[in-house]
Amino acid sequence: MTGLGNKIADTSAECVRELNRSALFPVVEKLRAHGTYESVLRSVLASSNREQALLTLAAQLGQASEQHGNDIFALPRVLLAGVALQNLKRLEDLPLETSVKSMLCDYCKFFVSPPPGEMRLFDPNQYSFLALAEIALLERFPAGQFDWEVSGFPRSWLLKIPFFSLPKVAYFLARRLKGFAPCIYPHLSCRRKNSLILIPRECQKSWYRMAISVERQPEIRGLVVCSWFFSPDTFKVSPHLSFLVEPFLESGGLVTTRGKAEASEGFLAGSETRRKLYESGEFKPTMGLVLWTRDQMIQWAHLHPEFGDWPKGARRTA
Repeated sequence: MTGLGNKIADTSAECVRELNRSALFPVVEKLRAHGTYESVLRSVLASSNREQALLTLAAQLGQASEQHGNDIFALPRVLLAGVALQNLKRLEDLPLETSVKSMLCDYCKFFVSPPPGEMRLFDPNQYSFLALAEIALLERFPAGQFDWEVSGFPRSWLLKIPFFSLPKVAYFLARRLKGFAPCIYPHLSCRRKNSLILIPRECQKSWYRMAISVERQPEIRGLVVCSWFFSPDTFKVSPHLSFLVEPFLESGGLVTTRGKAEASEGFLAGSETRRKLYESGEFKPTMGLVLWTRDQMIQWAHLHPEFGDWPKGARRTA
C-alpha cells in the first residue's frame, strides 16, 4: 500500500471510530435508516433555506429536541463526514496532485473533530457550509490558501469587459483556451487561519497543486478567475498583492479587468489605505480577470518544483 493509501485507510478508520464513540453517534444511527448521506446532503443544498431544511430533517429523525454535547451543528457535520467517508474509497484513483488528496483526508477528519474555533464554519446559513459540502462531494478541491472547482468562463462576462480589452480577451478565449469550459475556478479557502492575509509562498503552492491536477485531467482547458484582488487597479494602491498574478504573467497568461467592483466584493476589508483612497475617489476598484491555459499552467509548474510537497530524498517529478 502506498503512503497515500495508508493515510486514506488510517483516516477512514479514525473517522469511523470517532463517529461511533462520540456524541454524534445517535445522529449517525438515525441517518443510516433515512437514505444515503449524499442524497440527503444534496437535498439540503438544493433548498432555498438550508437551515430550515436541516431543522426539518432533524425533526424527521427525532433529533429536534436532543442535544449532542451542546453541538448545535451535529447534523450537518455527520452529513459531511458521511459523504466524505464514502468518497475516500475513490480518492486514490482521482486525477489530482497528491497533496490535494492528502488534504481531502484532512477535511474528512475535520468534519468529525473540528477545532472549537472553526465550528462556526458548519453554520448552514454561511457560505462556508456550502464550500465544505462541495469538498465532501468532491465538487470542490482544497489546494491550500485557495480551493478550486470545475467551471468556465460565463459568456455574460463579455458584456462587462471594457471595450479596449475585449479583442485580446476574445482572442485568448478563441485561440489559447480554445473554448469557454471546462476550466478550473479558484476560490479563497474558508479555512485560512487569517482571512485578511495571503502568504505569497502558500499561494504559489496552491497554483502548483492546481496545475499538476490539471495536467492529469486532459479535458480541462485552463484556469479562469475574476476578483478584485487580481485587478491591476488594486495593485496600484496595494502593490504588495501583485504577487498573486506573477505566475500568470510569467507564463504568458492574460490579466485584465472585467468592469467595476462593488464594495460588497470586500476590497475595503483589511486595508485602511484602500478605504481612504476609495472614499477620496483616488481608488476606482475593478474586477480583475485572469485567463491561464493548461499548457501555461503545466509549463509554470514544471519550472517551479520548489512549490511541490516533496518528502525528503524524493525525486521531483510530476
